[in-house]
Amino acid sequence: RMGFIALSIGGAFPPRGSGDGKRGATDFRRNSKGGSVSFKGSSAAPSKNASQAPAILKAAYTCAGLGVVGDLLAQTITKRGARKASCAVAAVAVGDQKRGKGSKQPKPTAAASVEQAYDFIRTARQMAYNGLFYGPAQFFWYAGLAKSFPTAVGAALTANLPPFAMKVFLNQAVLGPVVVSTFFLWTMTLQGKAGEYQTKMKKDALPALRRGWAFWIPAASINFALVPLPAQVTYMSACSIVWNYILSTAAASGDASKAHDVVVASAKGGKKR
Repeated sequence: RMGFIALSIGGAFPPRGSGDGKRGATDFRRNSKGGSVSFKGSSAAPSKNASQAPAILKAAYTCAGLGVVGDLLAQTITKRGARKASCAVAAVAVGDQKRGKGSKQPKPTAAASVEQAYDFIRTARQMAYNGLFYGPAQFFWYAGLAKSFPTAVGAALTANLPPFAMKVFLNQAVLGPVVVSTFFLWTMTLQGKAGEYQTKMKKDALPALRRGWAFWIPAASINFALVPLPAQVTYMSACSIVWNYILSTAAASGDASKAHDVVVASAKGGKKR
């Protein structure tokens, strides 16, 4: 395989140029005497896809990490809500017991031990979805939007408003529905509930999208109008935690409802004892 490639206008190979000789090293110079131009390198220039690989990988693991944070936040808030509900129902049960015959207190039941462990399998599902699909998809999506609807850095707000508005609209009209539908499909399939996918979409897709629209439109507007350019990536990353919370809560809404019903039923069961 040829280690050095030389293109000579004068018909002769120019002298070997300087360089470290390592694989991929390139030396581009013009020979002032012979008018020749030489390229030195042991391999071809990296392809566009290869040069994008680090950025795609960064988008993948960043999105995966935000998915973990968002899901754990969703589980924490759900657990607190369930704890409050169980305490309220248990308090009613105790009050009814005291007003009734005898002074026996209800025995601790599932209502008293409602605190459930974190579902790390659920967290892993969201992390995998974000890392394998959502993160890389966002990379290409936002690159396409930036190319199709460029904004001028430092330009007046009115000058950048049309491309910005189009980006926000397409995010909510195209990317949002794609993410919600594919995330529900991913979650239901891994839970062995693929047959319930259509029902899940009819019940929870539109509410999830509405919550996303209510959050992202003002959040993106603040990012564009008020946040300094160097801080915009950090700001939008923080916003993504809220979006991941919305996705996680929407995907687990059925399970959360069942858990709440168990808590209430268990507390009422304690009252009957």
